[in-house]
Amino acid sequence: MRDFYSTALLTLGAFLLLGVLAGRRTRSGSDYTVAGRKAGAGAVAGILLGALVGGASTVGTVQMAYGHGFSAWWFTLGGGIGCLLLGLRFAGPLRRSGLETIPQLLGAHYGAGTGRLSMAAASAGTYISIVAQFLAGLALLRSVLPLSTGQASLVLALSVTGFIFFGGLKSFGALGKAKIALLYVVMASCAAASSRGSLRALAALPFSPYFNLFGRGPAKDLGALTSLIVGVFTTQIYIQSFFAASDERSARRGAFLSALLMPPLGLLGILVGLTLRGRGAVIDPAQALPRFIVETFSPWAGGILWSGLFITVVGCAAGLTLGVATNIVRDVLIPLVPKGASEKTALVASRLVVVALVFSASFLGALGEGSMILTWSYLSMGLRGAGTFFPFVMAVIAPGRLSPSWALGASLSGLAALFVTPLLCAAEPLFVGLALSGGVTFVGLTRKKGTA
Repeated sequence: MRDFYSTALLTLGAFLLLGVLAGRRTRSGSDYTVAGRKAGAGAVAGILLGALVGGASTVGTVQMAYGHGFSAWWFTLGGGIGCLLLGLRFAGPLRRSGLETIPQLLGAHYGAGTGRLSMAAASAGTYISIVAQFLAGLALLRSVLPLSTGQASLVLALSVTGFIFFGGLKSFGALGKAKIALLYVVMASCAAASSRGSLRALAALPFSPYFNLFGRGPAKDLGALTSLIVGVFTTQIYIQSFFAASDERSARRGAFLSALLMPPLGLLGILVGLTLRGRGAVIDPAQALPRFIVETFSPWAGGILWSGLFITVVGCAAGLTLGVATNIVRDVLIPLVPKGASEKTALVASRLVVVALVFSASFLGALGEGSMILTWSYLSMGLRGAGTFFPFVMAVIAPGRLSPSWALGASLSGLAALFVTPLLCAAEPLFVGLALSGGVTFVGLTRKKGTA
């Protein structure tokens, strides 16, 4: 394993150097959170995919494909559709707004109450997704290193913290582009290796559930698709990529590039998971992809591919953490300090919040080790979007049409339904939440502004 470890460390070192070089000019909170608003289309896609494509899209997709087949595609397919929709109508207006956070946008249109509620829901949902990245990272580390759960969690926490501290969003854009390029090499190599002699293995699998997009049931799988779309629309770090764009054109092109690149990654992972299932491999599903790499490739090639996955997981966790930290600092802490406080104060606050988020998420990840990664991810996306999606959409495409009171009602009703529905019936909670929130929004649009 010496060659494996050597090439893995060299690859990780190359990304470390890239992060240092990209983030060396980060001197203010604005550089840290919106990259100085100078990101081109490639950097926008790097930020967006750097945070959206992580352990759920790779380790989690192979894990679910091993157990349920093509149902695992909904995460990357839904993410791609969400990016496409953002690029078609939303990326330009978001860049034009000149803001830094989603709560700032909603607060400007509907008042502080809706802004705070959206921040709470989005931060809680995104935090759950950070925990999901730690689940994937634990599977990666413990597949090749003799570490306990606690030790592996600590290594991950230190890696994520360091990734962010190299320069916030400035380094994240550059690292995101490199990460996606390496990830395509990783997943394409794994898919190619698994495809050798795979036809017989795949033919042995029944159509349902393995080749059925709705193999887990239409309600559950459509719920997964919907959660991705609304989650992409209402997650701070994804929208932050458009706030960081140098202009509207770069924002749109970055969204379209992300929409093009994301879905194929899921298909590559599904091929690996299905092939392992068809061959009758008995393995911990969470470790299916890293174990496949270790057992299939030469040590030097395996080290590069494994480190690509590790960078993907760490980078995604870093991006999500940075998004939550931006919300907490910009929307909660800064309004509490004197107006003359410097941008350097915001930078220090962001880093302290990052440490708290990362190490608490690592603890929860250790407690949930072995659980289904995509399940956590779908839950997090639904929580972010159930109450925020419709007010957000109206604020961007029809500003001024929905009154603050109706917007707050739409947010509250959507979130309440998400939590209450499981206690009352077997319906998909996200559908009920979105239906109620959308209904309140529609009624609000038919009333004159200012009435409730």
